[in-house]
Amino acid sequence: MNRLYVLFVVLAVALSAVAQRVQVVDSEGLPIAAVCVTNEMGALVGTTDNEGWLGDAKGVKHLYFSHVAFKAMDVNIDTIPSLCVVMQDENFQLSELEVKPKELLYVQTYYRCVYVCDEGPLYFRAGVVDNTYELAKKKISAKTRSVARGGNGILRFVISTLVGRYIDQWARIDTMTYYKRILRNVDKGSLFVNRDPSGRQVVSDTISVLGYIDEDFQAGQRTTNFDRWSYSDHIEATEAAAKEAKTGKKQKDKRKHIEDGNHSYYEVYNIDENGNSRIDDLVMKQILVSGHFDRTDQDYIILLETFTIGRDYIDKKEFKQTRKENEVEMDINELRRLEQNHHIPPLAPNLKAAVDELFKKELKD
Repeated sequence: MNRLYVLFVVLAVALSAVAQRVQVVDSEGLPIAAVCVTNEMGALVGTTDNEGWLGDAKGVKHLYFSHVAFKAMDVNIDTIPSLCVVMQDENFQLSELEVKPKELLYVQTYYRCVYVCDEGPLYFRAGVVDNTYELAKKKISAKTRSVARGGNGILRFVISTLVGRYIDQWARIDTMTYYKRILRNVDKGSLFVNRDPSGRQVVSDTISVLGYIDEDFQAGQRTTNFDRWSYSDHIEATEAAAKEAKTGKKQKDKRKHIEDGNHSYYEVYNIDENGNSRIDDLVMKQILVSGHFDRTDQDYIILLETFTIGRDYIDKKEFKQTRKENEVEMDINELRRLEQNHHIPPLAPNLKAAVDELFKKELKD
């Protein structure tokens, strides 16, 4: 009897320790990948995978969900039926563009980047990028105005110096959408695209599903999400296996990133009736990098969101004047005003409050 009681207690403890999984979907029931999930203090709980699953809520009852294309929300998971969270579309749209006989296409983007770990946000960077596309030469140029703050002066300096320029580059427009990059690899035979019952295009390689492509011609938009990190790891693993088979020597396993984190890319482009897009048709994009620091035993994410807030055809003289007008120092209040004026979706309330605290600490220091 005592043994049975001990077995029952052990089983109860084991069941209580089972990871509490939550799935995040859109209004149509389709899973949402790369959702950043935090607690009330703005500390990282986790991110969702390609099927919208948060691996473990870690016992947190009040969760906050952030994604560039959906309304930020907070929920008490005790009130969620079947532990399924439904996020609503943000409906951020581009303004109309009048085509003019000018030499430059000007696209202004706004970005914000939050570096979050188990302790909460440690670094915030935001700014406006002036992108120009020279129509004759098909050349893109960009200049960034940004503001950055961290938990302390040293951290802010290190991240801004080592990572800041890469963050600025991620926020710029590109000559090729990620959708076209995927199709290029499909042509090479390294990726495959098939449709699932819902009509989505499923992107996969020989190992697993890596993302989805949704085309909504009624809304005139294409949404692409893709796990770049797993794809590169799969390529390395496949090449290592081929080399091992050829040489007979065991190769080092490089697939650790699949377990340690991911690098998800998400973009929304306007499309015409033929599914085509121009450079200025970028609506929004999100890059989410997640991983784990063994030294500190902490998980982390870098969440970068970019929105197109202005576009026009201009000449070089007009662009020079525009750059001059944009040469202003921005603080957190200026950024908040900019977000409101351009109807940029706000961060989840807890993240916004935690970021504001970073700026307050900077003023005190």
